[in-house]
Amino acid sequence: MLEGKIALITGAGRGLGRAIAEAMSREGAKISMVSRSMHELKDAADKIRDYGGSVLEIKGDISNEASVLEMVSKTKEAFSTVDILVNNAAIIGPATIITTPRTQDWYHTLNVNLMGAYRLILSVLPMMIKQKSGKIISITSGLGQRPYPRFCAYGVSKAGLIQLTHSLSEELREWNIQVNAINPGVMNTHMQSVIRKFGETTLGSEVYQRFHMLYEKGMLKDPKEIAPLAVFLASAKADHLTGHNGTPEYYQKCGFEMLG
Repeated sequence: MLEGKIALITGAGRGLGRAIAEAMSREGAKISMVSRSMHELKDAADKIRDYGGSVLEIKGDISNEASVLEMVSKTKEAFSTVDILVNNAAIIGPATIITTPRTQDWYHTLNVNLMGAYRLILSVLPMMIKQKSGKIISITSGLGQRPYPRFCAYGVSKAGLIQLTHSLSEELREWNIQVNAINPGVMNTHMQSVIRKFGETTLGSEVYQRFHMLYEKGMLKDPKEIAPLAVFLASAKADHLTGHNGTPEYYQKCGFEMLG
């Protein structure tokens, strides 16, 4: 489905990013995997190589412009272009109410979750515009569309990413570049572990119990359930889609066939 395509995926050392990298590789894409942890990257990349996949691992930080330019340059040097960009890397940010001053933490959350995606998009666009094709896929969240206590900074960053998806989809139509986003739901990832470790004192009893209940009852989604949707959006089967943000169930209405 993605034979010969080049995919640059952030946050690819674990969780959803790793699952997407593996899924796209199995569909024939060459993968440029980015993470801040080289140990995690190597493990993930070795698994892809085990079944014959072509992969490049890059240690990088999307909150840093020089690092972003370097990861895009290395990808271009290794694979000549970028056909698919997956903006997956993100942080949960401060788990506080707005009356608790955490200005620097707010800035860092927006810098990673929103500006990181912006930097990457800006860096790969010259290649996509030149070849008059491209797929940009960002991972959003339901918290970008509805209020939730304690995670305001995260919610604002994801709301911005959703609007960036909508706006860019219109701006980039003339170059045949599709821009979509996935709201994956609550997954069994490192971020969920971080949230639970905040503890009841930080999160408040209601929020703390809610997240623990999801974990204890096995209600967290496996990232491998979401990865096929990213493959679909990166493929020619989704050429008719741009400007969308939705769950796997939403994309079923758009032609995506869920597994199971």
